[in-house]
Amino acid sequence: MLYILHHPEDREKMEEDIFPLLENTKKEILSYPETDFKRGENDIIVTYLSDENLREFLPRAAQENINIGILPHPENTYTTKGLGISEDPEKVIEEILNNKEVHKLDMLFCNDIPVFQSVNIGNVFIFTEDHQNNNVFREVLSFFKNIRHVSSLSHNSYELTSEDEKIIRTSALGIIVVEHALSSVVSRRLVSDSSLNDGLFSALILSPTNLLQLIWFLLRSLLPGGKQLNKTPSFIGRIRIHKLKIKNNSAIEFTIDGEKEQAEEITLRVDQESLCLAQSSKYDTQKDEANLKKSIQTNTLPTGEKREELTKRTLPIYPRATTEEFQELFKVLRENSKISSVYVVMMILSTLIATFGLFGDSSPVIIGAMILAPIISPIVSFAMGMVRYDKNMLNQGLITILIGTGVCLLFSAGVSLIIPIKIITSEIDARLSPTLLDMGIAVASGIAAAYAHAKEGIAKSLAGVAIAVALVPPLAVAGIGIGWWDWAVFSGAFLLYLTNLAGIIMFAGITFLFLGFAPFRRARIGLIYTLILIGMVMVPLSLSFNRIKKEANITRQLEGSTINELVIRNVSVRFEEPLRVSLTLVGPDNLEGDEIREIKNEIEENIGEPIKLEVISARGF
Repeated sequence: MLYILHHPEDREKMEEDIFPLLENTKKEILSYPETDFKRGENDIIVTYLSDENLREFLPRAAQENINIGILPHPENTYTTKGLGISEDPEKVIEEILNNKEVHKLDMLFCNDIPVFQSVNIGNVFIFTEDHQNNNVFREVLSFFKNIRHVSSLSHNSYELTSEDEKIIRTSALGIIVVEHALSSVVSRRLVSDSSLNDGLFSALILSPTNLLQLIWFLLRSLLPGGKQLNKTPSFIGRIRIHKLKIKNNSAIEFTIDGEKEQAEEITLRVDQESLCLAQSSKYDTQKDEANLKKSIQTNTLPTGEKREELTKRTLPIYPRATTEEFQELFKVLRENSKISSVYVVMMILSTLIATFGLFGDSSPVIIGAMILAPIISPIVSFAMGMVRYDKNMLNQGLITILIGTGVCLLFSAGVSLIIPIKIITSEIDARLSPTLLDMGIAVASGIAAAYAHAKEGIAKSLAGVAIAVALVPPLAVAGIGIGWWDWAVFSGAFLLYLTNLAGIIMFAGITFLFLGFAPFRRARIGLIYTLILIGMVMVPLSLSFNRIKKEANITRQLEGSTINELVIRNVSVRFEEPLRVSLTLVGPDNLEGDEIREIKNEIEENIGEPIKLEVISARGF
């Protein structure tokens, strides 16, 4: 026997859409909430009710062990989505009429209210909107709609008590509670071992320490077609359990399937196999013994001082260093800023190695000098002193940098005076014309240096940073320029050194700011001075970059071209007054002076300026 339970307001809709599908079926019509009737053991109550009505009726049905069929209703999408029920009335009725097995399903309750999809506690802003369609596009749209409110997000303190009386005190933006993985977009990425019938629910505790961390995670979670995350982010705690109590110092605001609620305490529980569903669900309803284990993973959540700190202010945009991290790093950088005999000796050795490598035109030797050079450490210390406006660290760091610079110039100049060779090797030449590209390298190296110092686990990368930024080789070339009394060599190489120095200091300081080691108000003056220095350096770098672009354009224009049946090869352009162009002319015969002058005139006409031409004649066979 079927009993059709509906709300009186839906009578017309029932007669239009549902009754024709049950035309030849024995049935009795019941009006909600009047449900006093006599029923047999195998009778089924088929409901055509909204989510609100089902929240009231299903606990009674579970208590009285009533077999239930749930028809899709315009206002029961939370129920149909949460239980995995078809949204096609004809299919549902067919399933109920041909039903051979009643599925006993678990029910999740929050303060004795049935939960069909999720409970969202606190500032889980992206999930507080009405997502009844559980559609990724709607989730993304809601995310960008609410993103403007993120600046006001802050942690709340929570005390969670498990069924075995284990107490967890932490802080979080909010908590998402779901019975199974498919209840929300985020839970699909984080919860794998769940079903409708495992007797457990999952509580995901979102406790990011900064907005970038939160937004990045949410964007990853909302990507359409994305797979489950291989690893739960460290700022998310996860509890799988039968029963959980959540308290706060004040009333807790939360939503149950989009309905706003407020309570002093939240009690969550799962009633196992309490709902008798006389139709199929697309979700897993089998009891998997392997998934019945409780788990509490909250070791990475904030506690103690960190918890108190996060609840006192809004969530910062970027990560802020903990007191412990700050103390450890500051201790290391203070030591690095001080001059020492070890520092001086290592600067001398790295300078000697670099200088000999430059004269020998040996890249491996120069790389070895880069690794040995300790000058990167006081530069990073100076950057920290700048953003913290720590005069002691600034002064010590500056003195150490200046001494290191002087030592390098002195010893490289001395070596250049001893060695009776005055040849600009390719390694020396490579450091005479810095461009904006070198500033880009310095910027990236400054970020890497600060990050490597701040993160203990990647400190070994400092050797790579030293190689990337290459402070000692340009200084050694500048010293060689002093020894040769060659202003062009000295100025070009020293400009490269200043470029590296300014870029590292500026962006190492900015990195420390973003890592939370200093407030911006302290760093303003130091950053302004460094920005002025970078601006001054950028002028010659821009000119040099434009010059290199012009050289490349001329080389590309001439290379492989043909003049008077002569092919131009191996073009080299150097900026002098006039422009010096070296090239090889390949032809069938040796060239005469008049032919070379004619070629020179044609090249000048092509590039639009006078040149000094150096020609090598080659015969082609």
